[in-house]
Amino acid sequence: MLERFGLSEDLLWWVVAISAAVFLAGMLALPWLLSRIPHDYFLTHPIPLAAWKASHPIARWCLLIVRNLLGVILVLLGGVMLFTPGQGIITLLLGVSLMTFPGKRQLEMKLIRMRGVHKAINWIRAKAGHRPLLLPGDPEQTPGA
Repeated sequence: MLERFGLSEDLLWWVVAISAAVFLAGMLALPWLLSRIPHDYFLTHPIPLAAWKASHPIARWCLLIVRNLLGVILVLLGGVMLFTPGQGIITLLLGVSLMTFPGKRQLEMKLIRMRGVHKAINWIRAKAGHRPLLLPGDPEQTPGA
C-alpha cells in the first residue's frame, strides 16, 4: 500500500520516530523554556541591541548566531508540531522570541494574544510555580499583582 504512494516502510518509521522524538523533547523543554520568560516580558520594551555593544564583539556575534539558530529550529519544530502531536503555536512563539528580526515584537504580540496560547502558557507557568505572563491593556492583570 505504501509503495503505491511512493513511500517506503523505512521512511514511514523514520517519520514516526522523529515525530515522537520532537513531541517528547517539546514536552520536556517547553515548561522549562516558558518558565524562563520574565512575567513582564510583554509589558517592557525589548533590550535594545545597543546594550549588547559593551560585550566582546566575537562573544556578541556567537550568542546572536546561536540564539537565531535555536530560534529557527524551534520555529521549524513548531511548524511540524502544527500537524503532529505537540505544542506547535507555543513552540513557534518561543522560537520567534529567541530570534532577532524586524517586526519581531508585533509577531510575538499577535501570537501571545491568541486566547488559547496565552491561557496554555500561563497554565504551564503556574504548574512550574511561576507568575502568569502579563499583557499590555489586559484589565485583569496588573504588574504589581
